[in-house]
Amino acid sequence: MPSLLPLLTLLALALTASAANSIKFINHCPHNIYFWTVGPGTVDPRGHDWEHILVPGSGGSVVHGMVNTELLGGGFSLKMRDVPRYEVAPAGIIQVEYHLEPTRNRIWYDLSAINCNHAAGNMDPAFCPLIAGGLRVHVPGRKEGQCPPAWCSGGGCFNTYLTHGSWLGEPTFACDAGVDIMVETCTEGVGPRTFDGQIELPVESAPVQPGMLSLDGSCGVKDGGGGNGYVCAGSRWGECCSEFGFCGNSPVHCAAGCQNPFGTCTPSSPMSDYDYMAAVAVADIEVETARVTATKTTMQTIIATETRGGHPVPSKA
Repeated sequence: MPSLLPLLTLLALALTASAANSIKFINHCPHNIYFWTVGPGTVDPRGHDWEHILVPGSGGSVVHGMVNTELLGGGFSLKMRDVPRYEVAPAGIIQVEYHLEPTRNRIWYDLSAINCNHAAGNMDPAFCPLIAGGLRVHVPGRKEGQCPPAWCSGGGCFNTYLTHGSWLGEPTFACDAGVDIMVETCTEGVGPRTFDGQIELPVESAPVQPGMLSLDGSCGVKDGGGGNGYVCAGSRWGECCSEFGFCGNSPVHCAAGCQNPFGTCTPSSPMSDYDYMAAVAVADIEVETARVTATKTTMQTIIATETRGGHPVPSKA
């Protein structure tokens, strides 16, 4: 099955077509990432651990509405990490920084990998997160000469601050106001994750229990998790619940992968060669239906995440 990564990225771009002056995080990593919005010294939020904003893994996204920083005396920093803590030093972080000036119709932005140790391994809290898997900051629909990208690839970073100071040609870039800046993680794969001494266990959904008689031919636990728990035994669809969550009496339904808690796993009657081939064809359709349903569910999850995902930070004078 082809990778969903390009499709998910295109969908994410489409969902933000109407946004403006925002920074959108798209997390292609299989794990969550976190960021903190930190303003100039006299402006809240300060970026305490408990103020982190979570970006769900596997294509999740969150939008940060840019703050008008023109009167604040400095820009905002979005500090990124792959664990939900950074207040206690040392703590390696990657930063996306911006300064919005509406009166000049400009957004200044940069990517910084200064506040981490590039020589450290992931067991060191100063480890540079997210670099090894690939990271990209870019403005969709704009040429690189208009709004230059910054990125990390192959363990190195480009158009990125790697040392402190100011110099001619330093990697601070400008773009017309009204655009969206995209921050994408794990663009090349999954790199090592920071280990800070606390193991985060994956959240598992509660197991599906056998329930009522199937009303529509579906049953049990769907491939990949979830399901309605419907039971096939006694239904008009067949006695066996296949591994893909459909009722039937064919060997395809009742043999390997048959879900015993949701029906019997023995065909109720022998089948002719013709009936068997027909059942195999039906099972192939059911497998494809399950795959398409899983893909649709993934897309709906991303859309729901986007719908709930805005985290605009209020401006304070």
